[in-house]
Amino acid sequence: MDVGVLTVVVALLVALVLRRSLILRRDWHTARGFATGVLVVWVAVLVTASAFEVKHQWVQARATALVVHVSGSRGAVADCQRFTPELVDLSTTSGFVFSDSQNVAHLRRTVCNDLFAWLRSSKRTPTDAQVRAVHITVHEAMHVRGEFDEGRAECFAMQQDADAARFLGATPAQAAALAQRYYRDVYPRMAEPYVSAECAAGRAYDLTPGDGQFP
Repeated sequence: MDVGVLTVVVALLVALVLRRSLILRRDWHTARGFATGVLVVWVAVLVTASAFEVKHQWVQARATALVVHVSGSRGAVADCQRFTPELVDLSTTSGFVFSDSQNVAHLRRTVCNDLFAWLRSSKRTPTDAQVRAVHITVHEAMHVRGEFDEGRAECFAMQQDADAARFLGATPAQAAALAQRYYRDVYPRMAEPYVSAECAAGRAYDLTPGDGQFP
């Protein structure tokens, strides 16, 4: 379980709600109006904070499962960026893997939010951001696998996009459409290190969506 600031806040709110519940029970006849009002406020705050925490833990668990599935590394994990680190993160990267901690795929908070939105959707009409979120997670899994050349990692990832989408609950048709859409609409606009002429032309690698084969 990933423990962050929000995790601690939720734990503190649970303690406050329990404390207020005990106060309400003890002073029911003398202060039930005030104590009840305070308890309602704390419960509302707790429910809201818990919803965000559960969302973070759930999407991170799904991203981790995907990274493990694609990379083949049982010890691999996905690390979804939390709100506080995002406030001071001025980088433009959507994800990264450190070579000295290769088993961790770090994903930008916006990527995890878009992945969550896609996971919770019907998957019939994903947004561009949702298509990229699925692919970025797969791309970082290529780095976890050991491929640190961006062009090759990108090309390998495109071969796995459809399989990844199916793994996360898309139908075969939805998965194929997602992979084809990334290759057709997003890949041509990627920066030079991520694009190779051979991959763009489909000559060097078999780019059949979701075939699961590596050259």
